Amino acid sequence: KHTANHLSVQLGRYPSHFQSAIEISCWFMNTARYIIRFLLALIFIYAGIEKLFLPYNPSVFKSDVEMTDPKFFEFYDFLMGTGYLYFVGFFQLLNGLLLVFRRTYLLGAIMMIPLMLCLLMTHVFISRYMGFIVFDGVMFLMNGFLVLSHFRELKMTFLKPQTRLI
Repeated sequence: KHTANHLSVQLGRYPSHFQSAIEISCWFMNTARYIIRFLLALIFIYAGIEKLFLPYNPSVFKSDVEMTDPKFFEFYDFLMGTGYLYFVGFFQLLNGLLLVFRRTYLLGAIMMIPLMLCLLMTHVFISRYMGFIVFDGVMFLMNGFLVLSHFRELKMTFLKPQTRLI
């Protein structure tokens, strides 16, 4: 004689009281992913548009952050003068847009890893402003959550089993 719980375990399903906990957990994870995706998308779309299309005013930029090392402003002015920040702005805008769409958000999140790491390390080593470091660190962790929530898929893609070392 088989009970409903016995059959559900045999069929690879969880008993009903576990099923609701799993559904709640899945709902929470999906909701967290949506919130993080759209928050990062808004931040990066705005940052990209700002770098690409809005005029750079160094006096306004410098007055916003008084506790930043002056070397950071020299570095930022140098990047702006060379046009490098247009490159950064383009990828901020592109990655922000990729995060919006379900089909492309993982690609956008993966592409944002080196970009966010560079932004974070710029503040760690050059600006040394704790507000920027914390903000960029939190964004990096949120992006890491998006990427690592697909660890199994990415493991199959990037860490394929090998029979030989080389």
